[in-house]
Amino acid sequence: MSRPRKSAAELEATSRHYTKEELAAREAREPKAPAAAQVSPPGYLPVSLRKKFDELAAVLIPMGTLTQVDADTLARYLIAEYNYLRCTNRVTSAISAGDTTAADRWTAMQDRYFKQLRAGAADLGLNARARNGIRLPLPDDDTGDGALFGD
Repeated sequence: MSRPRKSAAELEATSRHYTKEELAAREAREPKAPAAAQVSPPGYLPVSLRKKFDELAAVLIPMGTLTQVDADTLARYLIAEYNYLRCTNRVTSAISAGDTTAADRWTAMQDRYFKQLRAGAADLGLNARARNGIRLPLPDDDTGDGALFGD
């Protein structure tokens, strides 16, 4: 099985075997989701998780990792996090009560949600390894002084 195809940005960051023209041509062929100023949560997301959705969206949109197309990914991440925390509470309760059978059962479910969390975090750039491959958009200002000093 072949390796997954890397984006032009990943190749530029990790490889010196491509010319600027080759990277530009490859980047032009890559599909891009339109940038969004605001992303609305999907209707199936529980009301209790919408505040967290808005908080994370405010961080991820400027990073360029969240568009309206990715709203479902963020919603699934938040649902997995919620369920992971519920399972963690059940594991703790079962261990405190000395019920190893229940603790084993809840630990298996906790592990399943943790794997979903890790996958979602990697997709959204919520962990350090995933952020290494993200290239932040440069400000329009040529000098960049306005972004540094608040002009």
